[in-house]
This record gives sequence, structure tokens and C-alpha cells, in this order.
Amino acid sequence: MDYRILVCDDDPDIRSAMRRTLHRHQVTAVGSVAEAMAELKLRAYQAVVSDYDLQAASDGLELLQRVRMMYPEVVRFLVTGNTDLQVAIRAVNEGAVHRYFLKPWDDGALTGALEIQLHASGPRDAVGAR
Repeated sequence: MDYRILVCDDDPDIRSAMRRTLHRHQVTAVGSVAEAMAELKLRAYQAVVSDYDLQAASDGLELLQRVRMMYPEVVRFLVTGNTDLQVAIRAVNEGAVHRYFLKPWDDGALTGALEIQLHASGPRDAVGAR
């Protein structure tokens, strides 16, 4: 099934790599939390994949927490090069993410986990664009 996925990462090379990884789906890639939130208001998405370190006032975990509050049905993945265990603990304990991946990610593991999570609750309409 073809899903709409929003990717948020401030590095254009990572956005390109994520597009290649998720090529079976409709991927929109943005570079900031503000762009991601604006995009969620414009279009509906089934998943958001965000980097943690966004070189901005807010980080990817904060984005995913906002997504969880506004669009709880959306699958949320955090992908980061940050190996700080506290980031992973926060992500899991606060329920902001469904999965946590370290960079460089394994394409098969990421896409497989995303497919499983997207299929877990059966077919659903994209959410967002309220």
C-alpha cells in the first residue's frame, strides 16, 4: 500500500537518502519543525519520520510529541545520530515515538518496521490537514 510520509531533517542529504529508502511511498521532506507543522495542516499523512537534532529552537522529539497530541493516529519514528541514551529514554517514556533508529539506519529494518506499524491497526485514512 502507498502511504503518505512526512520526513523532517535539517540535512538535505539525509532528506534525499530518506526519500530513496521510502521510495515505495509518497514522501514529503522538510527541513524544520515549523515546516513540518505547516505541512501537516496542508496535507494528511499516515507517518512522520523525524531527526532528533534539527539545529533549531525545538528538536525532532518535540515535533513528534506535538504530532502525537494533534494527530494521535499518525505513526511516529525518530531517526538520529545522537547516541545519548537519555534521548531514547525520553522518546519511549513520553510515548512520542513508535520506533527509534540510530543513523545510519538500515534501510530494510526501517522500512520493515514502518510497514508493520502502518499495517498494525489495519487500513486507515491519512490524518492531518484539519
